Amino acid sequence: MALRHKPQIHRILRWLTIGLGASSFALIMYAFTAPTGESLEGRLLPSHLRKEQEWVTISADQVRQGVTLPSHSNVIIHIPEEVTRITRRTLFGRKGDQIKYWGYCFPEDYDQAQALRRRGFPGVLFLSEKEQEERETFQLKNRKESFSVTEDLDEDELNRTRAVRGTIRHQMEIFTGGQSCYIMTEEPLPIGTDNDGDGVNIAVERDYGSDPNNADSDGDGIRDGLEIFQLLSMPTRRDTDGDGLIDGIEDADRNGRVDERTETNPREWDSDRDGLCDGLCLVNKGSELRGEDKNLNGILDKDETDPRKKDTDGDGILDEQEYFNCLLRKGKNC
Repeated sequence: MALRHKPQIHRILRWLTIGLGASSFALIMYAFTAPTGESLEGRLLPSHLRKEQEWVTISADQVRQGVTLPSHSNVIIHIPEEVTRITRRTLFGRKGDQIKYWGYCFPEDYDQAQALRRRGFPGVLFLSEKEQEERETFQLKNRKESFSVTEDLDEDELNRTRAVRGTIRHQMEIFTGGQSCYIMTEEPLPIGTDNDGDGVNIAVERDYGSDPNNADSDGDGIRDGLEIFQLLSMPTRRDTDGDGLIDGIEDADRNGRVDERTETNPREWDSDRDGLCDGLCLVNKGSELRGEDKNLNGILDKDETDPRKKDTDGDGILDEQEYFNCLLRKGKNC
């Protein structure tokens, strides 16, 4: 499929790049022709891949609004001019650990393009974490050494520094406004800007229903990015597990990680699994209110049991049983 390109670009450049996956090498030929027939075409090799591939252009406005990149397509993206900086991980929805993708951003001027071309590269390369890992594994597995004991046993050869042939280095982590980049992905990939700086692009925020202009959509004290990607709590619910404690109280230092010694888990209503919820919950079809942190302040106060310990006082009786024992004694503050 042909893709219309800017008329002022009339050079013909052929660049050899590495295709998606360490075992699939692709030759992508870009042809920028004169205004009478400007087009941009792609060809993939080897023969079982040799066919015209779909070309897709993602405009700056689409990136602003958030969009999903199609898989196994040649995609050109345009970063909006107003973006001062955005990390690769955020731009592509932090999917790099699960999805293989690769690409590069085009040089801004012809002199830079020529210098890169002499090095056999069209621009600055970026690879997903999964793609980097697969390439490294492939390169180590297929390391080629030219040294021969029978033919080359001399001092120069023994001292020669050997290198892995075909090594491709990941180079780019920060994208800026005005860049145009090529990308191919093995699976659909959410792409978008991050207006509120919470580490979540607008496409992912839309999937979660969070506010792309508010770094903490539910006001629980934890940034949306930490909730979505690290804590795995809901960025649109202040109390993800429904135990009466808001997420920002359970993750007391609000760093997106649960320290079991000092914090309760905002994804589990009963962190220590003693039968009592961490905060204060309605049970028995809403007829009874009970829990461990009765005033919901995240602090172990007098007459409360510890939601991080099954047996707060260490007497061998679980906290839930202590609660029932209190009821049998007709205690006033069970």
